[in-house]
Amino acid sequence: MIPERFRFGWISLAIMTITCMSGCHTDKSPQEVALHFWDAMKVQDVENARKYATTSTRTLIDTSNEQFKNAVVTFGKIIIDGDSTTIETTVRAQKNGDETPIPLQTILKQEHGEWRVDYAQTKKTIKEDDAFSDIAKNLEALSGKLSERMDEALGEMKQKMPEYEEKIKEVGAAASKKLDEALQRYVTEIKKGMEKLGGILDEVLKKESEKGQQEKHEAEAKP
Repeated sequence: MIPERFRFGWISLAIMTITCMSGCHTDKSPQEVALHFWDAMKVQDVENARKYATTSTRTLIDTSNEQFKNAVVTFGKIIIDGDSTTIETTVRAQKNGDETPIPLQTILKQEHGEWRVDYAQTKKTIKEDDAFSDIAKNLEALSGKLSERMDEALGEMKQKMPEYEEKIKEVGAAASKKLDEALQRYVTEIKKGMEKLGGILDEVLKKESEKGQQEKHEAEAKP
């Protein structure tokens, strides 16, 4: 039996403890967790980045991918829906000396009452346009290489034309005609392939141009 003089003391202590537990809670907000996560990712601090990631996605974080190294990260609209939070995020990464904006969404989930970044879902939100940008650059470089090789091949053919002409005379008119037809088909197929590649490249570059204009307008619209 607790003496009467101590009973009120225990009750007061219990009330103070409950009040502190409910009013002094120090869990970080979704934005704070996202900020700490991206700060760690920028300097490739894997250990700290994993602390702010969900248990199931921590192993996906390593130093092999330098996509976010030294990036500038900014946040936009935040949507909290139950135990899930979505934060509009722009990562301005450095590529070949140029700053490339990568729009994505930082997805956070609650684990044991604390917010953590779902790295797997976050990576999935990276816009395909950015991958498309790399494809466009690669296609442009490939087109340049093909043009160089075509010029080299035509140069070699031009040098060997006198030799070919002599051989054509030797094989006779019928064989000469067949050789000419085969050469024409070859040139036609090459032209079709180059035209198709050119069409793809034009489409890619057009999409890139439209994307650049949109980003410019959005940047100008911001206060």
